[in-house]
Amino acid sequence: MKKAFVTGASGFIGSAVVRELLEDGVEVRVLMRANADHRAIKGLSVEVVTGDVNDPKALGRGLVGCDACFHVAGMNQLYLRRHEVKHIYDANEKGAELVTKTAALAGCSVIVHTSSVVTVGKPPRGEARLPHEQDFPRLDELAVHYARSKFLGEQRVLRLAQEGAPVVIVNPAAPMGPFDVKPTPTGRVVLDFLLRKMPGYMETGLNVIDVQDCARGHILAAQKGKKGERYILAHVNASIREIFETLADITGLPAPRFKVPKTVALTAAFFSELKAKVTGKVPQVPLAGVRMALKPMFYDNSRALRELGMPTRSLRETLRRAAAWYVEHGYAPAPPKSPGSWQETAQALKEKEPA
Repeated sequence: MKKAFVTGASGFIGSAVVRELLEDGVEVRVLMRANADHRAIKGLSVEVVTGDVNDPKALGRGLVGCDACFHVAGMNQLYLRRHEVKHIYDANEKGAELVTKTAALAGCSVIVHTSSVVTVGKPPRGEARLPHEQDFPRLDELAVHYARSKFLGEQRVLRLAQEGAPVVIVNPAAPMGPFDVKPTPTGRVVLDFLLRKMPGYMETGLNVIDVQDCARGHILAAQKGKKGERYILAHVNASIREIFETLADITGLPAPRFKVPKTVALTAAFFSELKAKVTGKVPQVPLAGVRMALKPMFYDNSRALRELGMPTRSLRETLRRAAAWYVEHGYAPAPPKSPGSWQETAQALKEKEPA
């Protein structure tokens, strides 16, 4: 891989992919909207093409001379105002198809499409195992626009793969770590803990992966992934309580102890959205987020470990780096116990778990 085109470079995962590519000595060209927030890639040596994923001319300019395309762009908002519903399908469904078609026509040898674990279904009834790449949901099982749009986009890309497009699909779980400038819904779990905005918790769970490992998984998918196949980029299946207790140990802040019943969480989210309609602000508790969290989002990552050799940091190191970055960059005050530096240390590298 000599030159790569990256969409979504201003985002959390996309900017991490850009950093890993540059670390490997790959030339990088990125697609950025004119009004995009550039903070995540500020100071990086990249060529910028202005446009969006539904702009065929901008995509064509961006892909000239590139042998790889990483389509990481997408909308991940859980709360959508009425006029934003169309936008999420334009970005996550139509945009996915156009980027894939354009990259294939431009002669890219590999196209990595960033989907999500929300497009991974449940195992068939009677099979006591974690969801894996062969599990697909029915569209009517996806009640959230984000999940539906990502699923429909992935289906369009899979059809193009069947027609010969050199696509590898990756399905990231819940990434956490440095450079979450906006921040993302998963990053807010750490940030809200640091800001003491978590008086209680709902009994559920996430699969947490360090964003740098997730980015490396993208590059490994380009290098080793099978065309037309999916790879779940995930690591630690952890309950919310375990995540908060680990953060408490890292920072010295108390973990929330009050367990919020799911019915109470749904009711709170409903009224939070009603308030948002009046104030025009984003609700603190989006109803879509609560719906997605009703059951633990745990996944089987064995294929990415086995076929790609994806690296994995420990849950503690991932949470520590995320907390340290937020504190160092002024998102949250310093906690009683310092989380240290978000940058890799020799000790952290020694503690890095083997794939």
